[in-house]
Formats: sequence, structure tokens, C-alpha cells
Amino acid sequence: MRKFLIKIATKLGLYGIIVKLANKIISAKEAKAVRKRGVDVLVKVDELMRARNVIAFFDFGLLLGAYREKNFIPYDHDIDLGMFASERPDDMIEYMKNNGFTFIKQMYIKDNGYITIDQFKYNDVPVDFYYYYDYKDDDSKYVCYVPRRHEYKDWRTANETDGFPTFLFTSKKCGFSRKDFLGHKFYMPDETASWLQDFFGEDFMTPIKDWSPKSEVVRKTGIIPYTHCRQYRRYNL
Repeated sequence: MRKFLIKIATKLGLYGIIVKLANKIISAKEAKAVRKRGVDVLVKVDELMRARNVIAFFDFGLLLGAYREKNFIPYDHDIDLGMFASERPDDMIEYMKNNGFTFIKQMYIKDNGYITIDQFKYNDVPVDFYYYYDYKDDDSKYVCYVPRRHEYKDWRTANETDGFPTFLFTSKKCGFSRKDFLGHKFYMPDETASWLQDFFGEDFMTPIKDWSPKSEVVRKTGIIPYTHCRQYRRYNL
């Protein structure tokens, strides 16, 4: 039934509109949860990662809010954390599940097998882990791949055709320090302003609710959902 409805909506040109409306409703509910319980969730994640000697640092919207608003961005609907792929625990998913987190999804880049994101929820607060790799084109930077929903296709059709819009964010290599955020200390990049400028542009201090990346950092790529990733990694890497 789901496939049939998607097919009909796509033919009528309504798929993107329906997805955008549904996401808006869900995001509003999640943003409320972030504002109410986000700090408690951050403290828990920080404790779990430090117990495994892993640095999970503020990233994207969370980092921007900490730097600009000294708080969560009011409309931000998830907690963005960065992690070096080389530090990711092999049992990351089971470890988080055993500590009360609900596993949502994990995705890979099809052409290199890189894990791009692990998504979880805790107390209705979405927590996204983005993984950073050494950037082959510039050894002074890290690179992070951020796949997004296709403009008007469901993921199966997108994989079979032109792929997903995937943003390539590069960031200056630097150290990480524990900094204050709402009465607690968490890891953030020492070059926070530089990272935010790389992510959001020179005007990152100006709030833009419907911000989107510049076209030069976007490419289309195949995405492998978690349900298929084991077979892919076993036979194609």
C-alpha cells in the first residue's frame, strides 16, 4: 500500500509537497522536545561517549546555536553531534540501544562505503551523529557527508536513478575543547567560527530559518540504508 501511495503521489507531483508538510509537523514537535529535554540528552550522550574515550562534539545547528544564541536555536529539531569515523565504536548501535536510545537509521555513501550518519532518539529528542573523515583533496581539512531526502522521489527510486542530494562539508583540522553550554561543558571545535563559516557562510551570525547549503557543496550520490549495509560492506568493499 505504501509503495502504491508513493507512486500515485509522485505521478501527481504531490510527493515532495506531502513530505514537506509532514516534516514540518514532525519537526515542530521535535523542536519542542529539544528545547525541553535537549540538555539532559546531551549530558547523557557525553557521558556515554567519554566512557568509551570518544570525542562527540557539537556540530551544525547545535554548534551554531551554542555560538550565536548561547542556547538551542528555537526551531532546531534535532541534536547534531560530530565524531571522527576512526573513533566510532564498532558496537555503536547496540551500545546506544542498551543505554535507552531508540535506533532510527544509519546510512552509507554508495561509492566509498563511508558511514555518513547514525540517528537515534531519546525521550523524543532526535540525536544525529555525523562522521568525519580526512579530506583527500586537502589534507588540512576534514570532510563530512550529509545526505538529504530527494526533492521528489522516495529513497528506492532515488537510488535507482540519480541518487540523493548529498552535501560535502569540509572543515579546518583543529583541536577540541570542553566549553560551557547551558551550565554544562561539552566538546566543541577550537576553530568554531571557522567551522561555522565553512558550514553556513560568512553571514552565519544572521538567523535564517529556511537555510540551505550553496549548490557548490552538493552532489548526487547513492545511499545505502542500514537494512542493506551489511551485505554491501561484506561483498563490495
